[in-house]
Amino acid sequence: MNFDATFQVQTFDDIDVWVGIATKALSLEPIATIGLRELIVNAVEHGNLEIDFDHKSALLAAGEWQDEIERRLATGDLGNRFATVQLTRDDHEFTVQITDQGPGFDWRSHLDPDTAPTHTLHGRGMSLAMGAAFVSVEYRGAGNQVVVRGLCAPDQDS
Repeated sequence: MNFDATFQVQTFDDIDVWVGIATKALSLEPIATIGLRELIVNAVEHGNLEIDFDHKSALLAAGEWQDEIERRLATGDLGNRFATVQLTRDDHEFTVQITDQGPGFDWRSHLDPDTAPTHTLHGRGMSLAMGAAFVSVEYRGAGNQVVVRGLCAPDQDS
């Protein structure tokens, strides 16, 4: 099955709908579904809404994370941003390109095992995606774009 679509997501509800579509269209294994979702959440939360690691830590500790997400989504400048998710499936391979409208981040430091978060309440999304059995996960440019390539699980309908 070939498939080519582009989606725009702004909220976590949008992400969940898109991930459901992608899981079916790409015949993703559960770990790949989780990894892909984490990357899109990062695009919205850290990219578009510009909540950095330390600020998220403080918000989680204070029990204010959800309120801050809703507040930022309601503002004109950040709330109007969206992440673009381009999905292509050709036979048994797929590519997903996720691009947010944020300023980017130093993604290289998050890929280094010596500096990547491991024992925190959050911050493991990138590591989880990297370990999700994708063929490749490639960050580009300023860090506001990631391209994931993978193999589709065999169709259950075949």
